[in-house]
Amino acid sequence: KRGKALYNYGTIVPGMSDREGVSVFYRDPSGAVFHTYSSYARGIDMLNTAYNYLDLVPKGRDEDPDDTQGWVAYHDRY
Repeated sequence: KRGKALYNYGTIVPGMSDREGVSVFYRDPSGAVFHTYSSYARGIDMLNTAYNYLDLVPKGRDEDPDDTQGWVAYHDRY
């Protein structure tokens, strides 16, 4: 039985063991911690330098809408 996980401020039934995300925190001089930014899934593309460059070229990422990672050559799949 698959469990649930907290992701992007909600509860999901994950389809994989890990999901992408980034969070930024700030600690003020008194020691209080503030959560200032979070982004998940496609929202973290800006942190992937390769995608930033691909977005500049005529064909862009050239992704298949039904299989956006279809171009990936996995080293452990033959």
